[in-house]
Amino acid sequence: MPYKHGRPVIDLSLPFRLASALTFFSIFPIAMLINYMQHFTSYKHRWRLKGIRKAITVSNHTTFFDPVKMTGLMIPRLIYQTLLEGSVEFPFLGTYIRLLGGVPVPRGKTAYRKILEICEKAFKYRRYLHFYPEGECFLYNQQIREFKAGAFRIAAELNIPVIPLVTVFSNGIFKPWSFWGRSLPKETLIVLDPVYPFDYVKRDEKGEIISETVKIFAETVRQKMQREIDCRNGTSAFYRGQMKRVKGLND
Repeated sequence: MPYKHGRPVIDLSLPFRLASALTFFSIFPIAMLINYMQHFTSYKHRWRLKGIRKAITVSNHTTFFDPVKMTGLMIPRLIYQTLLEGSVEFPFLGTYIRLLGGVPVPRGKTAYRKILEICEKAFKYRRYLHFYPEGECFLYNQQIREFKAGAFRIAAELNIPVIPLVTVFSNGIFKPWSFWGRSLPKETLIVLDPVYPFDYVKRDEKGEIISETVKIFAETVRQKMQREIDCRNGTSAFYRGQMKRVKGLND
């Protein structure tokens, strides 16, 4: 059934979950192969995910194939990944994206509440809900932009950790764009230590979350991720600016 604005952002019915698993495992190996051929993707510190039953994961958004890369990290487990609501409103393509684990972020300032409403049930079937808190894809960028706070507020409301995932790019052996050099970077996805909201997020006298402390939480995570890129000498030689949206789909 096509998604429409106002409906639950995740379909947890048994038929949909079965169709989702079948669709995912039939297409994922091909997508993963394409991503690896482009960027020779490697992963570091997967062990930091061990023992965490549910969490919000966040990453810098740097390539079109980021959802494939994030999924590859979690295999054999599946992961929910957020995206713009407009991307899933098309009758066929939208349903296909949702079958692959896509979760639409509804329009509006209180979008996170629509996701929050179903999160607790959704975590019974998948351990992680992934966000790209920069809000846009900046191709091969190594300077992380300011984070939007929605993912971090959800983590605070549910009292679950945020696990930062950082994509770091390297040149390869030869100088980029030279005769032997690469035109696309090699990439490494690094799992950082989980960050817990109770260390940063405060509540007022009525028990309501103080928005300013959520922003501090988000900025702390962003800075941790940026330090990891800087420590590993992530290259900006391939940076191409913001990825253009597809007209009529996610513009």
